[in-house]
Amino acid sequence: MNIVFNNCLDVKLEGLLNKVKTPEYDDPSYNHLVKADALRIKNHFWDSIEEYLTAIELDKSNKEAHKGLGLAYKQIGCIKSAISAFNNAKKLNPFDKSLYFEAGCCYCIDHKFTNAIKEFKKALKICPDYTEARYNLALAYDLSRQYDLAIQEYNKLISTNPKFIQSYNNLGSLYMKLDSYTRSIKVFKDLLKANPEYARSYLGIGISFDKLGDNVKAVRYYKKYLKLKPKSDNVPYIIERMSELSKDPASNKKPHKKPHLMLVS
Repeated sequence: MNIVFNNCLDVKLEGLLNKVKTPEYDDPSYNHLVKADALRIKNHFWDSIEEYLTAIELDKSNKEAHKGLGLAYKQIGCIKSAISAFNNAKKLNPFDKSLYFEAGCCYCIDHKFTNAIKEFKKALKICPDYTEARYNLALAYDLSRQYDLAIQEYNKLISTNPKFIQSYNNLGSLYMKLDSYTRSIKVFKDLLKANPEYARSYLGIGISFDKLGDNVKAVRYYKKYLKLKPKSDNVPYIIERMSELSKDPASNKKPHKKPHLMLVS
């Protein structure tokens, strides 16, 4: 489970070109902002930070410079500085949903899930259809063990954006964590309707049937996973488990708790 970030390089580049072409932005602070954005896009984060700080020093109301500064600080792992920059930007532009989203991501990175949840909720208040914010809200609930709320948000995502695959995967994995294997099977099967080649679904269904003691179906789905992922790190453990089940298909013996047998590609 990973936090979702916004990475639209083409949009950023187009925005930079528009800024350069617009005469009204011909002022010292803005010139440093354009240079800083270009440096950040090229991953020259420290140099971009210097330019953002110069832009802010010249014009403390330069909201885009505060935002860019936060993005640059986040990239180099200076999370507290990033949050501070995003908070300054929010004061100047309180209706920019992305500022609350980015602050929430930073709080998640810092394992401050209560704060992250507040930020994602604010982003969703501005834009209820903000898919990435709702996904990260669900993830923050999940990571903070507020499982009922996480399930609620994952289901909202699935109903409003059925092609957002991560929601199915995380919900199915959460049901497995809660030993709700019948539910996890249903979620993973729904995921396969959206993407029949999603290998993790076959593994999730296989493990779930294994846990329920339905060894014939467990082996069937393990085989489907192996067909799609023959080089996965899980392969030796799945083959071993399939061998155990094949020797005694009627056995209710539970699968070994191997740390390597998990929902990974």
